[in-house]
Amino acid sequence: MGHGIMAESESKPRLQLPSTAVTIQRLAVYETKKTIFIVGNDNENSVFRLIKINREEPLVIEDDKKQYTKTEMQAILNGDDTVMGGNSRKTRAMQLRKTLMAFGLLGFVKFTQGYYMVMITRRRKVAQIGGHIIYKIEDIALTEISPEKTSSSSSAEENRYIKYFNSLDFSSNFYFSYTLDITRTVQQNMVPIPAGCATCTTDTCNSSTCSTCLVGTRCYNDFNSKFTWNIHMLKVGNFMDSVAREWVLPLVYGFISQTNISVFGRSIYLTLIARRSSRYAGTRFLKRGMNESGEVANEVETEQVVHDASYTNHRFLRITSYTQLRGSVPVFWHQDTSTMVPKPQIVISRSDPFCGGAGQHFNTLLKQYGCPIYILNLVKSKEKRNHERQLTNSLVTTFNYLNQFLSNKHKIKYCGFDMSKYSKSKHKKQNVMSKLEEIANNTFKCTGFFHNINITNSPQHVRDILNGAGLQKYGETVRGVYQTGAVRTNCVDCLDRTNTAQFVLGKVALGHQLMALGVISDPRLLDNTPCVRSLEEIYEDHGDTMALQYGGSQLVHRIRGYRKENPWTSHSGDILNTVSRYYRNAFTDWEKQNAINLFLGVYDVEKMPMSLWELTSDHYLHHQYPDEMRPYTAWWDMDVWESLPLASTITAWHRTLEGHWKGETEEGDTRTVVSPFFEELYRPTMLTSFEEHYCLFMPSTANEAGLNSPFVEVKGKSGGRSLSVRTKPVSDYRSSKTASGDSDSSSDSDESDDDDSVVVSEALDMSESITSPIHPPRALVVSPPVDVNLYRSYAADSVYINRGVGTFTVRGPCYKTYTEMSNKPVAVPSHTISPTDRALYAKKASDVNVSQHSKQFYQSYCSLLTL
Repeated sequence: MGHGIMAESESKPRLQLPSTAVTIQRLAVYETKKTIFIVGNDNENSVFRLIKINREEPLVIEDDKKQYTKTEMQAILNGDDTVMGGNSRKTRAMQLRKTLMAFGLLGFVKFTQGYYMVMITRRRKVAQIGGHIIYKIEDIALTEISPEKTSSSSSAEENRYIKYFNSLDFSSNFYFSYTLDITRTVQQNMVPIPAGCATCTTDTCNSSTCSTCLVGTRCYNDFNSKFTWNIHMLKVGNFMDSVAREWVLPLVYGFISQTNISVFGRSIYLTLIARRSSRYAGTRFLKRGMNESGEVANEVETEQVVHDASYTNHRFLRITSYTQLRGSVPVFWHQDTSTMVPKPQIVISRSDPFCGGAGQHFNTLLKQYGCPIYILNLVKSKEKRNHERQLTNSLVTTFNYLNQFLSNKHKIKYCGFDMSKYSKSKHKKQNVMSKLEEIANNTFKCTGFFHNINITNSPQHVRDILNGAGLQKYGETVRGVYQTGAVRTNCVDCLDRTNTAQFVLGKVALGHQLMALGVISDPRLLDNTPCVRSLEEIYEDHGDTMALQYGGSQLVHRIRGYRKENPWTSHSGDILNTVSRYYRNAFTDWEKQNAINLFLGVYDVEKMPMSLWELTSDHYLHHQYPDEMRPYTAWWDMDVWESLPLASTITAWHRTLEGHWKGETEEGDTRTVVSPFFEELYRPTMLTSFEEHYCLFMPSTANEAGLNSPFVEVKGKSGGRSLSVRTKPVSDYRSSKTASGDSDSSSDSDESDDDDSVVVSEALDMSESITSPIHPPRALVVSPPVDVNLYRSYAADSVYINRGVGTFTVRGPCYKTYTEMSNKPVAVPSHTISPTDRALYAKKASDVNVSQHSKQFYQSYCSLLTL
């Protein structure tokens, strides 16, 4: 079966992820009294660009949009008159000083005084999709542009705004990528781009003749602004329109995690990407329902990407994705927080008989995802006190009103499931997950999923199952299949119940995704298997992150709780999470809301007559009535209606696909896109090792399944955190450097980008590499053996385990051998261990069948050795 699906016999190449020709990944900031120069270069130090910023107001950003070599850039900084002015070379060298090195420029902000640059100073690699690397921000820096100082009162106000801005935790849940637009789904990224949508912005552009257009690239301003959290900062000073597209980095706030489903050595990467909307964003009790523009609170787009890691080139990547949504009930409602009660009363703020706000909300969903939009409502429908069911009644009324103006094949679908009541029923307490899985199968048949794989060569039963899952027939003729529509899940908070339901939806989708890749022949996955448990762990982390961002605490009701597998000992943790959530909602949410409003530009310091901390409500900041009222019956846009069941964004590109592909195969067409994925991923010009490669630190099902299939149930184990993974590369564990306090330690050589604290490589000869202090975790270590062959056996087998392709088979040394080795001088740094643990290790290691405890010793032991 796998050979049938993997066959490369399609008449046309499959849909491809777009590639960026040149990326700027290193920045060096140089300053003079009047000007700031930002030098950017790629990973290979082969291409350099330069931005010039005037330090006097108004903010003026100049970019000649030229590419330079390293030698040319050094000459420019050392005294090119056209750039640096007419001073002598010696004077210019004295004036120019380097102040900062960074990984990216997020934009500009201004409070009461001058402008600031927002720079990424630390990053960490968290995911890899087909050679495209996704990074997580570890730290940022605000660099002041204007050197002028004002009065002390103004400075105090300015410092207070800076404190608000920095109160957002930039070391968690902010993500970016240099080569992949992560503000859009894989499906939206892989749709071929029509003429005129690449580097050329003219309306008369024809990509078949225009020399400036790059087929397979996107324009820098084509980001989805809804999920771009720094869109306001990118617009300050007209930055986006003034610089080359390589400088612009869209920032996503949410959650990204990746794991390896190892199938007998074949790596299948499972990636979960959650994008939180930047519109009507805020905290739990302060942002409920929706605003007049149809933007709902706590709206998150969750995409489950599964691809074959055997292919890293975007031209041959085999990839699938499934997208689902969560968001507050789209009616005007809030909760009365004037009284200190655990569950404030739900209040319908005002009636909307013609569903104007809800109509705009669902119009946006149809535009982005196509139809059908499937509403999965988990709010209570029956209760003693009229509390949650108010939302259900309002949602059903809205659903019925909007649907009467849609055709039968395009109607919004609705499913109500009182999940709380169902789980508490004495007769049905074990069937909550089964009921959710039944709902998930029905919704999946309506929406399908995206894949760029031609399944015509697959076995008949595979084609029957995939075609019966609601996949669109026209998709097979264009080198892939689109997902049409999406499931929109909600409860009251869109946290606990919603996360469990989304996990079940993801589980059903995962079975079909794996089958489309040729991994399994039956999409039904068993619960107690390493594959499903790794999926559950990712969704648990996903739910915890969403709950912390919106509610202030981790999940209270987890997936295992609805399976009735949650032990009694976890109830205390649930109580603590409930108390923590209540405390944060009551005392800290308003400060957090102010910080979010300032960061997103919802509160504009220059336009607002009152200071941020003087506001008693931000209602008028988020609720602005539209200038024009829509017709009461036609609540959709015409282009949305004409494109259904496909999303209108896809249809606009779809109209030019055939001509676009014909242009690819025309004789004499020499246009190419240079993809940096190989250099980005493997770093051929740097001295690296396999043990420092990102893929080795990724969680893997092989840590639990070993040589067995990850789709076979594991006896004697159920639920829980089972996957072990090293969270830091070997170089961090074996680092002998220590640092205390906030002081930084400098390094003379470049480090791997996989480190938690990534060292900025030298952009120029005069640059210095700065890294933050490393704090190695406590780990059980032993003295390394002197015998080189024995050491290589241990190290090789440790790598074998961490790559997820085998089990530990090397027999440990006997106590005598171990004692002899520990008494001899060694060529590598040695570590000490207590006599008790040393004896325990020797006893465990002497067994022929190495126990699980010994495996842990060996893995800790091998991870600390130096080749």
